[in-house]
Amino acid sequence: MKGTQCIGAIVSKSSKQKKTGMLKGYIAMLAVEQEYRRLGIGRKLVQLTLTRMKELGIAEGVLETETDNAAALKLYESKNVFDCDVGFGFVRDKRLISYYLNGNDAFRLKLSLK
Repeated sequence: MKGTQCIGAIVSKSSKQKKTGMLKGYIAMLAVEQEYRRLGIGRKLVQLTLTRMKELGIAEGVLETETDNAAALKLYESKNVFDCDVGFGFVRDKRLISYYLNGNDAFRLKLSLK
């Protein structure tokens, strides 16, 4: 928040996997107002979310992002985990063809939290 204006938000959830009983975390959305991007706000929101997932005993975090979203891929896939200023170490799990309503493909990214 900046005053009463929301400049960044993250939406996530956890669920128990039917087959394994493992807790899985899912980041459904990350958004930062355009004029506030590249200031570390999105990185901090992801870091807080992943830290909370770990505290809850969640074993794996998952998200999707468009295949052409270079900034998001750089943030999520960089190898330094949690305490860095770069990224988190997510890895590409699969490509989802025409995943988004606009017809764009997505990468499903996963991160082990154990």
